[in-house]
Amino acid sequence: MSLGSMKELYLDELGDLYAAEIQMIRALPRLVDETRAPQLRELLSKHCEESRLHLERLQLIFTHWGRRVPSTTCAGVAGIVQEADERLNRLTTDDVRDAAIIGIAQRIEHYEIAAYRCVRTYARRLSRNDEARLLQETLDEEERADRLLTAIAEAYIDDDARPASASGKPALPPEEDPGMDVEVAGPALDVAGPSLSTPQT
Repeated sequence: MSLGSMKELYLDELGDLYAAEIQMIRALPRLVDETRAPQLRELLSKHCEESRLHLERLQLIFTHWGRRVPSTTCAGVAGIVQEADERLNRLTTDDVRDAAIIGIAQRIEHYEIAAYRCVRTYARRLSRNDEARLLQETLDEEERADRLLTAIAEAYIDDDARPASASGKPALPPEEDPGMDVEVAGPALDVAGPSLSTPQT
């Protein structure tokens, strides 16, 4: 499809984001099932529900334009998910698996954050201020999820790498260091609802 105007570029990127959110919703329940840290499970489950809200906002924007949501696949997120499948199949310990899942989730988040920043800016240039506000709400939620993922990741790294003087534990020579063995505390959260299917156009 020709993208000869800002409007067409805007709608094309919104369609890519819609596909990305659907793929995120499909991928997150599997990541939740693979995760062992309760706090990480809770965050991923909550963000899956947020992603459903993101879809509703995108649908509303297409309705504003009198357009149907295109049926497409987001190649960027598809590549991240494929790489994630290959990596998770090679991991053997819970701690390393959880660390890898954080990395996978953040790769998808960073893709979506960059895309939402672009479409929000396009909406402003097109004087679609209500749409820009909706997109900013989603962007804020994506950025918050990314910050929380970083905080959980740093909890792993901090507990694993913290000097003995800071942790109160006796120092171990490098050859005796048992490696990462950290549990992140927090309530577990079950994931409810089936995966979302791609809407028919």
